Amino acid sequence: MKSIQNKLSLIITIGLLVTMGLSGYIVIKYDGYVISISHLSDKTNEINKAACSAQISFKTQIQEWKNILLRGYDKNFYKKYHRSFLLNEQKTIHEAERLAVISGGYPELQNNAIKFIEEHKKLGILYREGLLIYKKTTHDPQLSADKHVRGIDREPIRLLSHIVELSTIIYEAEENNNKEKLSNIKFTIFSSYIVTFIILLVFLWFSVRKGVTQPFLRNQEESLRNHQLAMTDALTNIANRHAYNERITIEIEHFHRHKLPFTLLVLDIDRFKSINDNYGHEVGDEVIRGIANTLKMYVRKNDFVARYGGEEFVIVLTNSNITISEDVANKIRKLIERIEYCFNNERVLITVSVGLAEIQINETQKELFKRADSALYEAKKLGRNKCVKAVNTME
Repeated sequence: MKSIQNKLSLIITIGLLVTMGLSGYIVIKYDGYVISISHLSDKTNEINKAACSAQISFKTQIQEWKNILLRGYDKNFYKKYHRSFLLNEQKTIHEAERLAVISGGYPELQNNAIKFIEEHKKLGILYREGLLIYKKTTHDPQLSADKHVRGIDREPIRLLSHIVELSTIIYEAEENNNKEKLSNIKFTIFSSYIVTFIILLVFLWFSVRKGVTQPFLRNQEESLRNHQLAMTDALTNIANRHAYNERITIEIEHFHRHKLPFTLLVLDIDRFKSINDNYGHEVGDEVIRGIANTLKMYVRKNDFVARYGGEEFVIVLTNSNITISEDVANKIRKLIERIEYCFNNERVLITVSVGLAEIQINETQKELFKRADSALYEAKKLGRNKCVKAVNTME
């Protein structure tokens, strides 16, 4: 009972820690979002203010130009309006240049600001030429000066009006977007708290149901063990024919997808019947176990070894063509030949014959095994203790 209580306490503690961790993560994320949104709002607000300020200064500059033409005959008025004209000209260009810098994230707005600066510089040159004409002309100086600059302010006015309009749209769009983001964040926070609460409930449910789930897990483990037993040869403790059928199917599918070659080796103990007849089945079983252990130790981790039946074994050499596999088969054959067996104080030589077949395009499992088995039969015909490659039917 005490053990169950300890497990329950541990599970609840883990659930609470997970809940607190998620809550802390959400709070940090929320603060980050709010800061980024406020920074973005400050930027769009600054852009909008700079655009409006430039527009006001430019309109005042144009008005002062008109005042100079209308009242410039009086020197005091001329100085006053000329000084105001220059001041507003400087303000306009300052705000326009600042706008071009801070609107870096909005290409259309920035391009219009740069164009306005260029047009304003041209306008400034023509205004100064107009002032010279105004001073030097004796007959209708206002008309001559105005004629020189007439219409040149239309493009700057249009550009600046478009800039103000764009900055207002950006600011309003950003404000609406920020409101939507904050609303989404609040919804996310609420949803996250609900999720963390559900997770906590799941931990509690799991702790209560733990006694019910354990038998299910035990059944799964038992089922896995039974499957492994069904795929294992009882005598040699290596894979059996059922396991081979599963593995060869997988390898063929893999070959058809990736075109990586593999080779099947069918290996048979030579004159095995005479071993059973002369020394008994127990000795025969010992020989089979010895061959199985040798094969299992020699092949690579990714390769596959199985007892196909009786004294016959199969080996799948992955990522290996027939040339490489023939070299491996001969090494295995010579290794087995060098192993000394002694039965009834009599030394017995054990040899094997091997048939090899490399997988071919569109070849089935049965066709592959048949070619390897035919090669094995040929090795037996040639005197045993040999490795023979199967005929390639694609040639």
